[in-house]
Amino acid sequence: MKALNWVLACMLAGCATMSQAQQPPPATQPATQASGQLARAPSPADVALAGEYELAGVMDAGSGLQLRADGSFEWGFGYGALDLYARGKWQRIGNTVELQVEEMRYPPQGAEMKFDRMRLRIDGHALVPFWPWDMDEFVKGRELGRYERSDEQGEP
Repeated sequence: MKALNWVLACMLAGCATMSQAQQPPPATQPATQASGQLARAPSPADVALAGEYELAGVMDAGSGLQLRADGSFEWGFGYGALDLYARGKWQRIGNTVELQVEEMRYPPQGAEMKFDRMRLRIDGHALVPFWPWDMDEFVKGRELGRYERSDEQGEP
């Protein structure tokens, strides 16, 4: 949990220095699924996934993910000089968790890292990300590393 707090604090501090012009405008309409339906809050069974997760297995990267029981999430990612932050809604779809981004912060040189959705495969107590971009060892659509539960509460 300390690591997640540190990662999120660093992401917020780094992203807070960006000008408003570099931040995407706030969403004016609710996030929708591919079918056009409004994103829903997690069901009671899905709420077991809510908690704090830390990225493991990726050298030189620090990342934290918080899934809340109300269906919202916060995500922070640091890799070298790159700091990213996103928040939005999450939902379980089969054996995956989908993050639907409502706000994303990134530095001017990192605009290509912006994404609207990220999918994570549920693997026991961990979430395995399918990265939404290409960069160094990260390949769009491929798995690398895993978000491991860090809050020690229940089983996902």
